[in-house]
Amino acid sequence: MKLDRNINAGGRGKYGLVLNRKVERVDEDYDAYRANVIRTALRVLELAGIIDWGTTPETEFFVMRLKDEYAAGGLSGYAAAAAGHDTDYAREVWDLSQRSGRHHPNCKKPD
Repeated sequence: MKLDRNINAGGRGKYGLVLNRKVERVDEDYDAYRANVIRTALRVLELAGIIDWGTTPETEFFVMRLKDEYAAGGLSGYAAAAAGHDTDYAREVWDLSQRSGRHHPNCKKPD
């Protein structure tokens, strides 16, 4: 198995992020028309099953950005756990861990 970001031309991963804190501020940050377009677009994506909010036990998730100060530990632990199943995949996750946390140029405490 390979990380999606390593096998497609665009370099995108399997998932994207919706910045929910920005969504909560659309009425403050955009005019009424644009705020409505954003809310409508999100609703369409949600109804199509493209956005998964992770609000049920079956869909729950935890996201880390590489710049998160604690990401290296989480990713290296994940890589170690995956190593017994798929060494190539584990290596790709390990490589992420080596660019994350305190190794990342924009390292910061999570907020």
